[in-house]
Amino acid sequence: MGLLNLKITTAHKFIKKQRKAHGSNRDFDLKSIRRVGLLSELSLIQTYDFTKRLCEGLGIRKEDLKVFLYDTEGSGSAPEFYGMCDEKSFGYRAKIKSEALNKFVQREFDLLINYCDPQLLYPRVIMLKSKAHLLAGFEDEANFFNDISVKTPGNDIDTFNAELVKYLQILKLIE
Repeated sequence: MGLLNLKITTAHKFIKKQRKAHGSNRDFDLKSIRRVGLLSELSLIQTYDFTKRLCEGLGIRKEDLKVFLYDTEGSGSAPEFYGMCDEKSFGYRAKIKSEALNKFVQREFDLLINYCDPQLLYPRVIMLKSKAHLLAGFEDEANFFNDISVKTPGNDIDTFNAELVKYLQILKLIE
C-alpha cells in the first residue's frame, strides 16, 4: 500500500468513526444566522460566483460570509480573498496540515454550507471537523452529518440556495 492510499484509507476510517459517533440528538442554541461559512469546489466559483445572491437571500453582509475552496486538481489558484486547500492539506488520520484551513474549521459559524460534490472525501472531513452550529449541503447518503440536506436536480446551486433560504425562514433563523 502506497503512502497516498494510506492517507485516503485513514481519512475513510475517520469518517466511518464519526458516522458511528454522530448522534441525531445534537443541541442547537441558535437564534439567527449571522456568520456563514461556505465550502465549494474551486471550479464552481471560477465558473459561477453565487456568493452575492446567497448573501442577499440570507440577509447577511458580504463580510459575514467566509469562503473556502477545495481544489480537486491540486493545481489551481483561487482569488486572494478566498482560502483554498487540496488533498495535500491533509495528513494521516484526516489531520489538517494547512493553517488557513485549520482556522476556517475552528471558526464558529452559525451555518456552514457545503457545495462540493458529496462523494469528495476531504470536503466531508472538513464538514465533520467544523465547529459550525448548523451544517447544510446536498442530499446524499455520504453527507449523513448535514442538519439540512437539500435535494436538487443536478445539484443546481440557485435552486439549492432558494430551498435553503426557505428552510431557514421556516426555522425562523432568518427573516
